Amino acid sequence: MKNRLIAAVVVLVTVVSGRTAVAHHSFAAEYDINKPVTLRGTVTKVDWINPHVYLHLDVTDAATGKVTPWALTTYSPAALRRIGATRANFGQGQAVTVVAYHAKDGSNLAFLRRMTFPDGHTVELWIGDENAKAP
Repeated sequence: MKNRLIAAVVVLVTVVSGRTAVAHHSFAAEYDINKPVTLRGTVTKVDWINPHVYLHLDVTDAATGKVTPWALTTYSPAALRRIGATRANFGQGQAVTVVAYHAKDGSNLAFLRRMTFPDGHTVELWIGDENAKAP
């Protein structure tokens, strides 16, 4: 009976820890630092949630008028708070220009690097290596 209990605990720990390891991903696995993208649009929503804060941006094509939604991911809310960023810094409802790193799968997903507002002020988001290539 004791061996069965120990075996059950080992299986449970293995399953739970394995699931956690699969859930984490590296920046380089999902985004291409060599493919910066500049987008101009309106922030429609800010999801200030774990594990990553997401901004939703409606980008309007100047030539066709077609609106394309983009999702921009950032760091966790705790990491953003540590560098002084708050939900209010992300300008819901405002027109912005962003520089981000495009997702490797080509979807309308990118990792936010810098956001510039019409008045010229910027929100710079780069917690990584200061020597890393940045647009």
